[in-house]
Amino acid sequence: MLIKSSWPKVIGVVLLLTVSLLASCQPAPVTEVPTEAPTEAVQPTAPVETGPSGQLTIAQAADINILDPKFLKGRETQNVLRMMFDSLFHRDDNMEIIPWLATSVENPDPLTWRFLLREDVKFSNGNDFRANDVKFTIGRLLEEDSGWSEKSIIDRVEVVDDYTVDIITKTPFPALLSRAVLWHMTDEEYFNEVGIESFASSPVGTGPYKFVEWVKDEQVVLEANVNYWRGEPKIETIIFKPIPENATRIAALEAGDVDIIANVPPDYVKQPGQGVEIATAPGTRAVFLGMNVNVAPFDDVRVRQAMNYAVDVPAIIESVLNGLARPMDNPMLPEHFGYAATPVYQYDPDKAISLLTAAGHPDGFTMELFTDSTMKEIAEALAGQLSAVGIVVNINILESTALVAQDEPGYSQAYLSSWGNSESDASGILTKQFYSKRYGCDLVAFKYPDPKSGYGDSAKGCYYTGFGNASVDAAIEEGNTNVDPAARKAAYAMALNIIVRETPWVFLYNPLEVYAFRDVQGWTPRSDGLFNLENATVTK
Repeated sequence: MLIKSSWPKVIGVVLLLTVSLLASCQPAPVTEVPTEAPTEAVQPTAPVETGPSGQLTIAQAADINILDPKFLKGRETQNVLRMMFDSLFHRDDNMEIIPWLATSVENPDPLTWRFLLREDVKFSNGNDFRANDVKFTIGRLLEEDSGWSEKSIIDRVEVVDDYTVDIITKTPFPALLSRAVLWHMTDEEYFNEVGIESFASSPVGTGPYKFVEWVKDEQVVLEANVNYWRGEPKIETIIFKPIPENATRIAALEAGDVDIIANVPPDYVKQPGQGVEIATAPGTRAVFLGMNVNVAPFDDVRVRQAMNYAVDVPAIIESVLNGLARPMDNPMLPEHFGYAATPVYQYDPDKAISLLTAAGHPDGFTMELFTDSTMKEIAEALAGQLSAVGIVVNINILESTALVAQDEPGYSQAYLSSWGNSESDASGILTKQFYSKRYGCDLVAFKYPDPKSGYGDSAKGCYYTGFGNASVDAAIEEGNTNVDPAARKAAYAMALNIIVRETPWVFLYNPLEVYAFRDVQGWTPRSDGLFNLENATVTK
């Protein structure tokens, strides 16, 4: 909300006394001053420019994992980096892609994306933002140690002039702008001057806030960039605090130690504390139980299908989530490009037992499930339902960063997690979760620390669930590269149907994004879970 200044009323009081010269010892009479005597006009007081003010503290469920955007992983880290770095294009609060550091883009040919850049942008250290910085930024994303899928998409970047840059893809890739919103532009001059370690500990971007400090597991502090190209921010200081436990986050909010908390537990929504407001937005996350398809018993598709039949998703949404979610029939959301309706696994414990018996597990089995503290109640609910068909679930709670380190390389037999498709395009989730050739893994040696564990197999994709299917790979490639929207949708529909049948996931639900806040105005939550504080003010 914009704060409007009102002009003060000015009251002029003029006292004019005229005293006659004393002609004698007796006082002379006071001469009356005519009321129409001229007076000097009083000018109105100009509004005072105060600049950014106040401090806003946000509590997230986990700490960031890195300050270098090349190695960005996770929503918590993205929230912090987005304050310091801008991208060529941007999603507004309605999730529409709009020009940002680039003013426009055109396609001279099917492989070339020509971006025209703004000429009035500086990094927070005063350096100009130019086309060489775009080439440098994307060049880092294409390096061998990068985890970005752009390695399989982009061939090269060419500087046309200081404010024009061409990105050339390996094949046509119509969803490129959905990726461009995630490229955090980096200052090539500063990076080369200080080196990778200093950049990673003191990053510089073109964003509305500048880095101050990161005290691991305590806080990240940012300060307003008063020379931001879109105008100085309204809030002077932004602090992100990692508070993993739900009850502790809530207590910090109610005590006034933080102003906004994410990952609000559903039971708090019904009865928030005094002065606390609740805000929600439709989410982009798919919550799922991932099964390592190369580890027994999940190497049998019948067991994976039985897991889906044994789970009553609507009951979990109602009893644990207080209705703040909707069931998913496959990894995609209906609002996203490439979604297709697929067969749905309805709750059917008898069917689950039949499949388990056919797979050689008539009495069920014992499994290890890894998750973090935010998913503990869901994990417990799943364990209760699976026990009804003889499946014993040992729940392992890990800190969020440790969970990623466990699941991403395939060390987990099964894990409960979520994946946000902020790209709103099938390529944003199918390529990253179900494409066995992703990130060039079929072209480089992909190593796992402990082959004796039986988890992780570089011959079968990398990694998460280790799922790989040649028909799915071909359909995803077709959907990613065909410029005809109808052909793209048909290809993704084929991939989705196979994924649902082979089911490396137990498809669970798509939750609302729920936040609690106090003493903050002008802020609304976004579907992608990122914080846009451009119009926010602190009122305490």
